[in-house]
Amino acid sequence: MTTPRATGHRLMMPDLVRGPAATFVEGRGDTLITSDGRAVIDGASGIGVTCLGYDVPGVAERMAEQAARLQFAHAMRFDTPPAQELADRVAGHAPDGLDSVFLVSGGSEAVESAIKFARQYWIERDRPGKWRVIGRWPSFHGSTIATLSAGWHQARRAKHTPLLLDFPHIEAPNLYRGCGHCRRAGHCTLGCADELERVLIREGAETISAFIAEPVAGAAGGAATPEEGYFARIREICDRYQVLLIADEVITGFARTGRWFAIDHWDVVPDMIVFAKGISAGFAPLGGFVARTELVEQCSQGSGRFEHNFTMVGHPVACAAGCAVLEELERIDAPARVARDEQELFAALGQLSTAPLVGDVRGKGFLAGIELVADRDAKTPFAPHQAVAERVADAALAEGLLVYPCGGSADGSGDHLLIMPALNMATARFAEIAELLGRALAAVGVEIGGPTG
Repeated sequence: MTTPRATGHRLMMPDLVRGPAATFVEGRGDTLITSDGRAVIDGASGIGVTCLGYDVPGVAERMAEQAARLQFAHAMRFDTPPAQELADRVAGHAPDGLDSVFLVSGGSEAVESAIKFARQYWIERDRPGKWRVIGRWPSFHGSTIATLSAGWHQARRAKHTPLLLDFPHIEAPNLYRGCGHCRRAGHCTLGCADELERVLIREGAETISAFIAEPVAGAAGGAATPEEGYFARIREICDRYQVLLIADEVITGFARTGRWFAIDHWDVVPDMIVFAKGISAGFAPLGGFVARTELVEQCSQGSGRFEHNFTMVGHPVACAAGCAVLEELERIDAPARVARDEQELFAALGQLSTAPLVGDVRGKGFLAGIELVADRDAKTPFAPHQAVAERVADAALAEGLLVYPCGGSADGSGDHLLIMPALNMATARFAEIAELLGRALAAVGVEIGGPTG
């Protein structure tokens, strides 16, 4: 007979041994308060979610008003004013031609929905053999079976490999390490983009419905940014082989990189953009995708149905939160603000480039990645069992700073940290974030010794 677990320890978390790194009870501005009263600067917006910090005027009030008026309507048959308004606001910031919005409850659901919509589009085109999605390695697009199949985050896929779908992958661009096409770092010939064409020929374009990529890499790629021309080449190849292009902007969407959507930096219009995280600033689970008008018209003139739904799709209270958050992002002109202040963020973080463990500092807008290495000259990653990113994140938390520890950017291994401050964070905070993180890096560097070089 098992022993009952003590009160407060029945909550199951991914780490079944250690449990939570901290218990947060309150948020104030850009700061979280722990259950023992410590103040922690949130340098990661949770995980890219709380894009306006923890004091956002009017959002909770608007949610409460909507909950008092109408808290639910089944979106398979009905809609509501906040869902209509949110769709209009999202489409208003998307590239020209993308104006059909499907709403869900988060990033994994949003990518899953986009994959299913791509499949159904090709069925409507009488090409049912086009069902597979080409992704990149490394990448992360969600935790469902289809989204894990499209992504290539080795650690997150490993235990589920027998369940995964037969989706091909190409190598993602890596200006820090180089890649299988450009062995010299910082010298990109766009061979990584041309690999898409070779895979389409090898696998058969008649079997491929879509190609999916993050414009700026997130959890698996540590804010890796492609060379100029990469997405233009990808767009041209997708067009030539009749493959849909899906931009995964779950992290980068809604001003995180200094544009409403990161793909806008390269003047490329995808067929679908997936969004989540920052759209609700953490007030409610929310996400979705926005698609080109022609795709939706093909389906509406054919079967007339997108055969896919979740119970909480277009949830009125969540949509009310999304409307209020987008209104605030518009009010502060978040894209311009991020574009103006990103130089100060990277100037502060750039001072860590010679700190212990640090191999590279990179990113765009308010999405910064810091890759950690055992040898700076050879760019040797730490062994996975050392859990260096987690250890640095723990040390940073002890110093009063929240960062996001990740891995996988070095051929499936390696460690990096993501820094994603709130889009309205005062620039004076950037130096403080760098200072606290520098202390954490120094402490862990003493523990493990490194990097050399």
